[in-house]
Amino acid sequence: MRAGLSQRAAAKRAKISETRWRQIAAGYQVINKQRVADPGPGGTLARMARVVEVTPEQLDAVDRPDAAAALREIIEAEAEAGRAALADTGAATGPQSRVDERWQMLEALLRQARTGLTPPEYATLAARVTAFVTIPPDDPSPPTE
Repeated sequence: MRAGLSQRAAAKRAKISETRWRQIAAGYQVINKQRVADPGPGGTLARMARVVEVTPEQLDAVDRPDAAAALREIIEAEAEAGRAALADTGAATGPQSRVDERWQMLEALLRQARTGLTPPEYATLAARVTAFVTIPPDDPSPPTE
């Protein structure tokens, strides 16, 4: 779990209940006073993984290819939404907007940051950057390492 992020906050970001988060994290739920294995559906686990910065490769490594595939879809959808927002912003406000200036600074930094990384390292960096920028601006708990 990311430092400083409670299970309650993580569950909220994953759009599931805190109880459901705990069940999936534990790997079981109690039904009629009996423990029943419950690894969670791939899509739900993917949303949880996104919140806590787990990569698709890590999900593959623990034999959850369904969740890994769902997480890849989430990441691609977020990237596409970001590209669309960037295109909309550029068209609406012109090249001298504050957003464009900030993007140019970030883009230069990100290009430098990825130099020399292996594909898994790059995927981890990309996932962390995407997770950071998807946090609402008014969220009091930015990701920490």
